[in-house]
Amino acid sequence: MIAALLGLVGGLGLLLFGLKTVSEALQVLSAERLRRRVAAAGGSRGDQLAAGLITSLVTQSSAAAAVMIVSFVNAGLMGLPAAVGVLIGANLGAVTSVWLLALQLGQIGVGLLGVGAIAHLLAQREPLRFAGGLTMGIGMLFVGVRWMTQAWQVLGPDALPAWLLHPLAGPGGAVLAAVLAGALATALLQSATALLGVAIALAAAGLLHLDGAAALVIGANLGSCVTVARAAGPAVADGRRAALCHALLNGAAAVPLLLVFPTWLALLRLAPGGADDTLATAVHVALAHTTFNLLLVALGLLLAAPLVALVTRVVGPGPRERVGLRYLRQSVVEAPALAIEQGRLEVLNMTAITADALRLTRQLFADLHTPQSELRRSILDREKATDVAQHELTVFLSHVLTGALSAAQSEECRALVRAADEIESVADYCERLANYRRRLVRDGVGLDAGSLADLQQYLDRTLAFFDEVADRIRRQETGWLEAIVSKGQYLAADANALRDTNLQRLTSQRLSPAAGIFFNDMLVAMRRIRNHTINLAEAYLGRK
Repeated sequence: MIAALLGLVGGLGLLLFGLKTVSEALQVLSAERLRRRVAAAGGSRGDQLAAGLITSLVTQSSAAAAVMIVSFVNAGLMGLPAAVGVLIGANLGAVTSVWLLALQLGQIGVGLLGVGAIAHLLAQREPLRFAGGLTMGIGMLFVGVRWMTQAWQVLGPDALPAWLLHPLAGPGGAVLAAVLAGALATALLQSATALLGVAIALAAAGLLHLDGAAALVIGANLGSCVTVARAAGPAVADGRRAALCHALLNGAAAVPLLLVFPTWLALLRLAPGGADDTLATAVHVALAHTTFNLLLVALGLLLAAPLVALVTRVVGPGPRERVGLRYLRQSVVEAPALAIEQGRLEVLNMTAITADALRLTRQLFADLHTPQSELRRSILDREKATDVAQHELTVFLSHVLTGALSAAQSEECRALVRAADEIESVADYCERLANYRRRLVRDGVGLDAGSLADLQQYLDRTLAFFDEVADRIRRQETGWLEAIVSKGQYLAADANALRDTNLQRLTSQRLSPAAGIFFNDMLVAMRRIRNHTINLAEAYLGRK
């Protein structure tokens, strides 16, 4: 009995870890393809279905795929109508892993696990190492289901774990109880595939009849909505609308199947299964899952437009999100390719905020006679926004770096962290310039027209320098660092010339000592912006 219980727990753990291993390996091996598909998801319905299919195949979980899609909407990677199309496609990809589990390939799984582990440990090239991890993960799935099946067979129908499942075990079982149990278990495991793996093991052991198994399938799909809704809790309006679409699509498929439940079961039994009834039931579990998702896809394609209109009307704008953050969602940390894409978008967002702060700073220096407190407050708000974004981005990418990444992905994460730090430093100096200007006005220190014009012109050039780097980053250009460094050297030489001119004004007493100090402090701040802009270019291009 103890050995069987340990086998049951071990099988479930191996199944869950196998799903995670397969997902991580697939994400590394197909990162660029997944990224391109997501970027193209705003096109035709075919593109949307393909993006959803690939996302689901890579994550090996329709719930995880739906969570990512909600994150895409939050991040601005796709609009709500496109997200509905991708959600529909995600349900198509969810059936593959369940069919693999239903094949009951335990013996083959042991070999796959061994071969994959050896390849993962000994391979020198990254693609081969992660391919080994993928093979090892698939083997874990097969072995995990086999262990659970053997454990259930030893425990038998009279053991406590099986007795708890008695209401679901035979024909005419409590269908609604099975649906509820499936929903709760899926919400707990956060994986419909894992629950269906358990159901397949129960069916193969003869402890779960098709009635209960089919009801568990419905419950598993409904339970996946809990995971998605949890991820959408802090989302922007369209993200919460996408989560509601996911729930409505699953509900729209569940209701008609429950209404015609006996007929559905009769149709499932028409399909060939295997020589014995337990294997047939395991195959029928996968078939029930497939038919549920095919019905969901059909309903989704028919109802996509009215569904988008409905959720847009029902779900209004929510409270404002944290200042400075636009793209990051912790729910996609487990998907490195997509997490890095969101990190890149957040860096671009930080760049835009900082460029705006620079433009406001230039407006602030248009004259030095009025307090301009509102303009200064706007600059400080943007500096605070970049502080928050830089901190959150660092934490987010640090979590991503703990996962399974290729060398290129790890380097890109570190480059984004360094870039965010440089951008935040530029915003800091915007705040410093705003404070210098405030003190200058408050203390009644006047700058002569020549000194003010020098500062304004140099700030114009600094702003143009930052804008050029930001634009090149936005367009993902390469090979431009040398040109930027050269322009930066001219800016440094001009700053030196302005410093010498300031000293000449002080020497000839055309400028008061206080004004000269303010001029020098502001010039140093502008030069620091130039330095951090060059550092930003080097960080983004992986040279720092």
